[in-house]
Amino acid sequence: MSRAADLGLGLGAIALAGGYGAMAAAIPKSLLSDAVGPGGVPLVIAGLMGLAGTGLLLRATLAGRTDAREPPDHVRAAGLLGLLVVYVAAIPHVGYPIAIGALAAAVAWFAGARGWSVAAFAVGLALLFWGGFVLLLGIPFPAGRLFGGY
Repeated sequence: MSRAADLGLGLGAIALAGGYGAMAAAIPKSLLSDAVGPGGVPLVIAGLMGLAGTGLLLRATLAGRTDAREPPDHVRAAGLLGLLVVYVAAIPHVGYPIAIGALAAAVAWFAGARGWSVAAFAVGLALLFWGGFVLLLGIPFPAGRLFGGY
């Protein structure tokens, strides 16, 4: 994005986060509320939106000129959308762990990463998701037709 777009979007995100946070804080508490309260999750979302806006402002103020050889944003977005479509189509065939690893590798490569770090990132992310869901939470992943699933 351009510097002006980052500045505008960052300021807009911070303003929206402030308004959203104020509305979340105004949600009345009831006797049935838990420790988080009815506005707890919306307040976290408002905080994350504010952090994202702050990140955009920092990027706009600290970043230098962008490389003119980069493809336009809509071309990059279309490429990422294409990767997502291939990922969704691959899940029933190869299963979730392989599909998420392949998606991670493809996105990292698309972003400019090269070498062994792409494979390490893909394997690490697939193992992280598998360990978190299958081992920690007990939620099995779809295996895919290739491995006898579905």
